[in-house]
Amino acid sequence: MALSGRIPSGLDADKFIPKLYSRNVLMALRNKFVVVATINHSYEPDIKKGDTLYITQSQTGTATEVTIGTEGVVDDPTTTNKTLTIDKYFEKPYAVDYMSRRQSQINIVSVAETESAYAITKKIESTLCDLFQNLNGGTVRGADGSAWTDNVLIAAVEELDEADVDEAQRVWIGDPSAKGDLQKIDKFVRSDYFASDVIPTGAFRKDIYGAPFLFTNNLTAVSSGTGSYGVYMQREALAIAIQENMQVDRVEQPLKHQIVINTTALWGVAEIRDLAGIPIYTRLA
Repeated sequence: MALSGRIPSGLDADKFIPKLYSRNVLMALRNKFVVVATINHSYEPDIKKGDTLYITQSQTGTATEVTIGTEGVVDDPTTTNKTLTIDKYFEKPYAVDYMSRRQSQINIVSVAETESAYAITKKIESTLCDLFQNLNGGTVRGADGSAWTDNVLIAAVEELDEADVDEAQRVWIGDPSAKGDLQKIDKFVRSDYFASDVIPTGAFRKDIYGAPFLFTNNLTAVSSGTGSYGVYMQREALAIAIQENMQVDRVEQPLKHQIVINTTALWGVAEIRDLAGIPIYTRLA
């Protein structure tokens, strides 16, 4: 602001001296987007057209002893298919008027593009997080509002092992409260609990019981509760198919003296293997 005691009041009041904004735009805080990368994307090439994808499910059978002179019981190798419906279509438009674009020191159109894409990315991730609570038949480990404990983690691992879920590509997904809980468990942060290079106290070892821990602020909150729904799952538990990925339209509207930046996406999510994931309550939402 101009120093009124040294500059004639008319010059300041009549805006001959401009008030300039910093060239450094403080962008909105970015939530961590971690879930989409951990989910099965292999069905996307099959859904170039149409709105529904039927996913065949194999059926595990039981071997029976051969009885001479008797034909064995013939089973179907498949069971009820899973349905992945492309039914989520979202947009986030921003308008930038020509005067602001001309006078701004920053690339305000670029800012609008970034914010528009961020809003869509957050929505995509949130739709996947909504599915966590339904895994494992809706049976959730831990207690709403309670900390993640070593016993809860071990029970989740044991449950997936007993369901014959592949140990590869498993992952823990929690929120900042879950991260804080794990930082209080010595064997996950102290270097003297395992033979490897020393790590700073407070950091995580590479894996938590063989799976990486990721955290996000996009978990679905417990309805009328305290925490959110985290998860321990294998990659095949959920699937996502993005039919239109981050389509950005830059529409000039000269009669309105503005440009509209609009990002759209069209996708679908589905639970594929119910027993391949264990929902876990977190301490805080």
